[in-house]
Amino acid sequence: MQKRIAGMLAVVIVVAATAAFAQGPKAALGGYCPVAYVAMNKAVKGDAAYSSERNGHTYLFANGDAKKMFDSAPEKYLPAYDGWCATAVARGMKVASDPTLFSVTNGRAYLFSNAEAKAMFDKDPGGTITKADAGWAKLTNATK
Repeated sequence: MQKRIAGMLAVVIVVAATAAFAQGPKAALGGYCPVAYVAMNKAVKGDAAYSSERNGHTYLFANGDAKKMFDSAPEKYLPAYDGWCATAVARGMKVASDPTLFSVTNGRAYLFSNAEAKAMFDKDPGGTITKADAGWAKLTNATK
């Protein structure tokens, strides 16, 4: 009985590891398309058939046209602060964002960790961006 359970457990582990390997590297932005934020003002899941690498991150796109747009001008579509919560960055912290919570200001996507962080940003986008730019400079210099 123990051999049978151990054998079944081994099969489950192999299947899980194979599935994780087949999915490839973890997609940035939770697999959401960075072009859709800016071009459509929507959070749209990307398709692994359309992907690009940039700065060590794998981005997925909703379709081939979105991939072409990104590949021709990636800086235009990359979310601010490498996708970290913009409101947290304004406070000097790196907090993971929820890729479905975003705002587009002056053609740039800003992501947020929760609805409150988004609401705070939306009350004063300019002020938050100024603080976040300064916070991001400190956060990125600290890791160099």
